[in-house]
Parts: sequence; structure tokens; C-alpha cells
Amino acid sequence: MNDENRTTLLVLGAVVIGIVLGIFLAQQVSGDIRAVSSDIKSLQASLNGVESSIKGVDSSVKDIKTTLAEKDKVSFRRDMQENGRRMLSLDYAGKFTKWDTAKSEIEELDKALQDAAILDSQLSAAIQDFRNMYIPKLKDAVSKKDTKNFESVWAETYNACIGCHKGAGSPPSAIETLREISSEVEQLAG
Repeated sequence: MNDENRTTLLVLGAVVIGIVLGIFLAQQVSGDIRAVSSDIKSLQASLNGVESSIKGVDSSVKDIKTTLAEKDKVSFRRDMQENGRRMLSLDYAGKFTKWDTAKSEIEELDKALQDAAILDSQLSAAIQDFRNMYIPKLKDAVSKKDTKNFESVWAETYNACIGCHKGAGSPPSAIETLREISSEVEQLAG
């Protein structure tokens, strides 16, 4: 075999090896691309699952917020009803000169008002203003142990309750309950 044939044979061998390697590499790259494509699809499915989970969590958070808001409304109503009972008890205590009881009722009324202010952020400022204005006046009236002075301060406080309820758009039943309290006290006091 002469040099020219050998060279041709070597070149032909190199070309065949190149073609085989090219085919092998193309298949390898194609397989890698398929694997990466499959991984991307799996990742996309996982992301869709995460997105779905996030939506579920968002929905749960909204449900919890709604439930808590409803509980706060119920608690607020309960606290305001408690305030009405405290006002009634406070008036009885003052009319019958039970000053220790009156003092205790004022403290409990103040606590119930604080709780109500926490539960309703829209009325918080009005409730705090009410507390700052009328709780000290009631305490002062009780400390003087003067029934007439106490009745005057209690009536002023009661009228402020009515005004606040009207201003806040409270249901008529709440205002009627306050009026019933006042008329019951008046009947008892005779």
C-alpha cells in the first residue's frame, strides 16, 4: 500500500470515526435535551402544585379572618351589653347609696369599655373619648357620696351613651334597651 492510499484510508477512517462520534454525540445531546425537558415539565408541575397550595392557604387565611371578625363583632356586642348592665347596676348603687358597689361597677364598666375599644377599631377613638370624659366624672361623683350629684353625672353619662349609639348608627334595639334601663331605674327609684 502506498502512502497515498494510506493517507486516503486514514482520512476515510477519520471521517467514519467523526461521523460515528457525531451521531453518538447527537444522540447523547438529544437524550440530555429530553431529560432536561422532562425535568422542566416536572418542575412546572411542581410549581403549579405550589401555586395551588398558595391559593388554598390564601383561602384559609381569608376564612380565618372572616371568622375572627365575626367573633369580634359578637364579643363587641357582648361587651356593649355588659356596659348596659353595668350602667343599670351603677345607677341602682348610686340611688341606694351603695358607694362601694358603685365604685366596683365603674371599674368593671371601664374594663368592658377598654375591651370594646380593642374589638372595634372604627369606634375605638370614640370609646376612648367616652372613657376619658365620663369614667373620671363617675368616679368623682361616687367619691363625693352625694346622691343628687351622682344622679346628675349618671344621667349625663347615660345621655352620652345614647348619643354615641345614635352617632355610631347602632340598631334601634340598642338605643331602646338603654331607654328601658333608664325607665326601670326611674320606676324603682319612685
